[in-house]
Amino acid sequence: MLAKLAFRNVRRAGRDYAIYFITVALGVALFYAFNAVHSQAVLFDALSADSERMFDLLSMMIGLFSVVVACVLGFLVVYANRFLIRRRRREFGTYLLLGMSAGRVSRVLLVETILVGLASLAVGLAIGIAVSQGLSFTTAALMGTTMSKYRFIVSPETLVLTALCFVAIFAVSALVDVVYIRRCKLVTLLSAHEANERAGITHMPVRVAGFIVAAGLIACAYWQLSVNGMQQIDVHFWLATALMLGGTFLFFWSVAGFVIFALTRAKGVYLKGIRMFTVRQIAGKVNTAFLSMGVVCVLLFLALTTASVGMGLLELFTGSIEQVTRYDATIQASPLYFDEDEGASWQEDRDRFGGDIAACLASRSGKWDSAVRESAQIDYWRTDAQYRVLLDQIPSVGDLKDAETLEAIGGTAIQVIPVSQVNAACALIGEPGIDLGADEFALDNTLAGFDNLARAMVAGDVKLDVAGLSLHGQGSLQEAPLYTSSMADVALQVIVPDEVVATLAAAGETPAFSYLDVMYREDREQGDRILMEALAEAVPLPDGVRPTSGELNEQFQKVPWPVTNVYTGRGMVEQAGGLRMVISFLALYIGFVMLVATAAVLAIQQLSETADSLGRYRRLSDLGSDLRQILGSLRTQTVVYFCAPLFLAACHTVCAVSVLGSTLFSELGVDPTGLIGIAAGSIVAVYAVYLIATYLLSKSIVRTSIAQRRPL
Repeated sequence: MLAKLAFRNVRRAGRDYAIYFITVALGVALFYAFNAVHSQAVLFDALSADSERMFDLLSMMIGLFSVVVACVLGFLVVYANRFLIRRRRREFGTYLLLGMSAGRVSRVLLVETILVGLASLAVGLAIGIAVSQGLSFTTAALMGTTMSKYRFIVSPETLVLTALCFVAIFAVSALVDVVYIRRCKLVTLLSAHEANERAGITHMPVRVAGFIVAAGLIACAYWQLSVNGMQQIDVHFWLATALMLGGTFLFFWSVAGFVIFALTRAKGVYLKGIRMFTVRQIAGKVNTAFLSMGVVCVLLFLALTTASVGMGLLELFTGSIEQVTRYDATIQASPLYFDEDEGASWQEDRDRFGGDIAACLASRSGKWDSAVRESAQIDYWRTDAQYRVLLDQIPSVGDLKDAETLEAIGGTAIQVIPVSQVNAACALIGEPGIDLGADEFALDNTLAGFDNLARAMVAGDVKLDVAGLSLHGQGSLQEAPLYTSSMADVALQVIVPDEVVATLAAAGETPAFSYLDVMYREDREQGDRILMEALAEAVPLPDGVRPTSGELNEQFQKVPWPVTNVYTGRGMVEQAGGLRMVISFLALYIGFVMLVATAAVLAIQQLSETADSLGRYRRLSDLGSDLRQILGSLRTQTVVYFCAPLFLAACHTVCAVSVLGSTLFSELGVDPTGLIGIAAGSIVAVYAVYLIATYLLSKSIVRTSIAQRRPL
């Protein structure tokens, strides 16, 4: 009997459960789809070790963030259930009045929760399984790989994890509901719809003062965030966070009273039509739900910031990958990072071959010439000079960079590279070389954020003394990559005439480290394989280790010379693809879960408040207001209720993204505005769907209530 009653209640209250059901189903779908990404790795053809590591990293990161996501969705379910219970308090009071015990009412509610929970879990899992299949193709595109033998995959481990997580959430929600019903008094349940909400007009001076203080706290938070620069977690960051949270909650506590205070002094606006009713309705909602609106605002801020910054980082780490992987591979030798007393064998080898890495490797491996078509070596030589020498000669240097950045650059020792080696490397990738006079120096810089500073450094009146030779700026700026990397990171590299390097060598100096850029005879996949075989012959491998793709840096023994590290263009592209996948999925996962949760909370609140105010809408109709006016008031309430937390969250996001843009993105010459705009636009679009759906459901409730015949 109780189960039958519960089933009828769920079917009858389907409209009340609609957004709640859809939101929970979407939460389940997202939770499953993203946690199942790792299980789809078996679909892809010939994943390299780098790609496999990226899948492992993604799985670990999603697992960690899933804990936060589960807490957010748990809050959503419990909070939404409380509003649905509030919507039906008179119904439960009627059950008690008719003689049903509180325990039996609780069991009815428990069965309803189980029915809705199981249905939303089943639908969510079905959607999640379907979405996960689509994510496999998205993953392949982000990774730059293929799926020649696609098959339908369901992850049993993720199914169990998702089911257990949401069963626990629904169990907690059901327990909260049962306790609430048992503690409610009959008079409270039956008079639920008669209680009026406070409109936030009490203690008006306090409310106005609170609004002013809230604005001041938020402004101080923005200032502290700009001081911090979002580069480290320090006292300024925590102070900005505390001020932002305090200002946000104080804003929603005080804004209703402040708006009424302002509008009541504009009689022509406030008293026109039914605006007074509309303003009081909005004020009442905000005043009674300021805590939840503060939470919603913070979650929206996290959603917007996560998606926006994620897209910015995507551009930062992967936007220039084609430019910095134009060499097929780069071999690095790094004597600078090794103790000179570790052994003299590598030093003897370097001296015997005159520091020529390619000559050494060719002599040790018969496959070297089969792998490498052309190569060019760049040696980095240490000097006693620091960049401060150049900065001190620029009159307007303070206008080019902030003081902290200039101080860090100024204290860095200058390393120089010979112009002939730079020109040889540029020739490999079809870049024009650079002409230097015997008394000139130039700079190579691939970070757009340092372009102006670099141009100022190579002005003709800027002097530099190296190895007793006086040089002046050549005036031009080279912008070519000098080695294979995962991002553009050549900054203010000094290029000098070969005679300067010859002087350093004659004085007994040796290169701090070297790069050997190579171009293959074959395509990159085949070239990587032959190169690894050649290096395996030339450089001893640990016992039992065989060369495989993507693992060069882990396999070869770390020696100062001739091979310390190996970076292949193909490997860097794969790493960039994996990083692109990790950043994109985490940004989407966290951002959209937060968005769905917050939009659902607002939607359920609005629907509940609309149902509670049906008597007021009917009285407006009886007093002569037409349906168009009433629905216009409802539309205004819905828009303001949704847009108020979004507006403040957008302000917080603009501040955070602007600070990060000025301290990180601009410094590295990245402009992620387009991607950030797309991410923010997508979030606002989903949010708008919830807003429109909420208004249409509220409109239907009000229209039906007014159209019904009411007893006299």
